[in-house]
Amino acid sequence: MKHVYRILWQDHSRTHLIWAFLGTLAGFVLLLAGIQFYTDLKNVLAENRDLLDPEYIVINKKVNIGQTLGLESGFSQEEIEEIRAQPFADRVDPFLSNAFPVSGYTENERFPDFYTELFFEAIPDEYIDVKSEDWHWDPVKGTIPIIIPQDYLNLYNFGFAPSQGLPQVPKGIISMINFRIRLRGQGTGNYDDYTGRIVGFSNRIHSILVPLDFLQWANDKYGYFKKAEPSQVILVSKDPTDPSIVRFLDEKGYDTIREKLKSSRMNIILKFLISFLVAVAGIIIGLAFLVFLISLQLMISRSSDKIRRLNKLGFHYREISRPYIVLLMILMAGVTGLSLLLTAILTRQFADTASEWNLHVASSLHRIIYGVGLGLVILIAGVNTGAILVSTRRLCN
Repeated sequence: MKHVYRILWQDHSRTHLIWAFLGTLAGFVLLLAGIQFYTDLKNVLAENRDLLDPEYIVINKKVNIGQTLGLESGFSQEEIEEIRAQPFADRVDPFLSNAFPVSGYTENERFPDFYTELFFEAIPDEYIDVKSEDWHWDPVKGTIPIIIPQDYLNLYNFGFAPSQGLPQVPKGIISMINFRIRLRGQGTGNYDDYTGRIVGFSNRIHSILVPLDFLQWANDKYGYFKKAEPSQVILVSKDPTDPSIVRFLDEKGYDTIREKLKSSRMNIILKFLISFLVAVAGIIIGLAFLVFLISLQLMISRSSDKIRRLNKLGFHYREISRPYIVLLMILMAGVTGLSLLLTAILTRQFADTASEWNLHVASSLHRIIYGVGLGLVILIAGVNTGAILVSTRRLCN
């Protein structure tokens, strides 16, 4: 059999096979490295999404001239149900707003007097990130618990107070102050004063919140504004890195605090880059596959006379095909081994770089890498082996 190998391989240029080998190797490395890096970065986004706190997403409609002129309103029930039906939404609820005028003022000798018009909103307690024993409405006591955004206090302490020569106020002091809250119904003199107390500061909801049962009660007692549709809804996302969240908001003209969807936008960009990389790798592998196929067919064509003579001497076409198949298997084994080695080296370097940014990624290859590499090698080797057998059989017949 060694003589058959020598007869069929002699006088052949291996330049085309070398280029096909290098092209396939480059395509394999690009493809496997792209899948490895995408898997690592997706895991990083999933692990750090709690730091970005995007699970609770507040959605509103973009303000336009129609809303300014009163031609458009908030979210209809059909629109809320449409949001609930989205695969990324685990739970969705609208904000409830006050349907009556609200104002607040102080009556405290140790605190400067002030008076301001207010607004109240309410959502189910499950969405609120402040836990307080005082967060409940008791009609007998008549004290209204209030949660304000942490940003409001920061604006006062680090913006308004220094510019006006006023003292900064810590959270503890604010929570100790009782405010007077005036709820006004329709008609002159139809109002009641209650005690209001700030019981917490929210980093999640940018609104002045009161308990839902209180606001429902107050709207029933004092409300006389025309019933309006909710201007905001809040949702809990099963996967806040899902790119379909951003696409849905853009398609519907909805808006939110885009910083909350940072991981989702990163995932979109990541998928685009990886898809582009995979496409390029696929093109390279496809071209290399064709070069392999053409090169082997060219070798068989140039050895057609030798193949016919060997067949007349009693060699079966499968035996004649074996040298070409062995050559193919050697090349494919080399591509597989080198591509996995190079991908592992790149993965190690990527892990070292990521650790400098305090990101933890795998320093070894994922199982899917071995599966993809083996699958592609079997596919390319199988198709080329079939083509070799068909060509030699045709020549022998």
